[in-house]
Amino acid sequence: MSDIKAKAELEVMQQGALPDGRRWTLDGEGYQCQLDSNTFFALLNVNNGSNAQIQIPHDEAESSKLNGWLEWLFDIHGDVAIVELVSLNGDKIKEIFKSDFYQQTEIWYRGNNGGTFPLRWVENDQGVKHPFRAEPVKGEVYRRHFHTLGMDLSLRHLDPDKDLELFTSWMNVGRVAKFWEEEGDLEKQKKFIREVIQDPHKYPLIASFDDVPFAYFEVYWALEDRIAPYYECHSFDRGAHMLVGNSRFLGRRYALAWLKGVSHFMFLDDSRTQTLVGEPRADNGPLLKYMNGTFGWKKVKEFDFPHKRAALISCDRADFFEGAGKV
Repeated sequence: MSDIKAKAELEVMQQGALPDGRRWTLDGEGYQCQLDSNTFFALLNVNNGSNAQIQIPHDEAESSKLNGWLEWLFDIHGDVAIVELVSLNGDKIKEIFKSDFYQQTEIWYRGNNGGTFPLRWVENDQGVKHPFRAEPVKGEVYRRHFHTLGMDLSLRHLDPDKDLELFTSWMNVGRVAKFWEEEGDLEKQKKFIREVIQDPHKYPLIASFDDVPFAYFEVYWALEDRIAPYYECHSFDRGAHMLVGNSRFLGRRYALAWLKGVSHFMFLDDSRTQTLVGEPRADNGPLLKYMNGTFGWKKVKEFDFPHKRAALISCDRADFFEGAGKV
């Protein structure tokens, strides 16, 4: 569902609720939104450009209870980039920038880094000097509700026992095998998973919509990866190999959500990461169609790996967060 369509449907509905049950209504003045059981606030000027206003009692201005409403607002109304908090008499209290809001790790991020892991240089077995990387957290590391879908996207560390059969079935789907070329039985996939988990520059993740697994994302540090010699690589650049194994979640509206969510996670996982990269096969038309020009992603060039013709795609941190609500 597009942001425009979602917004139009909201305005027809005239009322609705956040996932936590707090309600909103829409009238001629704007939205009336429930902050808690005793407090409501007005959300004004939503459809008048990039600035909206929240009119709220001064002592509630710093409340984390606003986070759910800000996420809803920025998700549904993609043109809004700045929210002004104003008092009941109209005095400005503060401004909230969308680009700042989406860089808060405490709302969505469940990992152990967030840019706080100390910088220490080491050398790997291939002679590449790189920052020492934090060991990935086992379990869920990211969760975000996408209001345009009405679903949660979550990312968790791949469990080599729990996920083996599912992972094997995905690797043997024809459209996946065409690009990954890793089809095979349980023993082959067990070996594949073991090697990924033991590689300190890789972070294997299972993605779910409303806790239904649908995809595998192999997040990696680019400096230690095969892609590094093919572009001007920096110490905290990040990338991901990806596959959607559950055909129920194919299609543009799901792709837009997982692309935004996985990109968001990689930037939150280390504040020093300024660039995301990828190297899908150059003939992977469906993936390149979704990614080129979306959320700051762009196709840079094509180049030749020893095993494939690849497309270099990249996403700049500033571009991603400035356009966090837009396609």
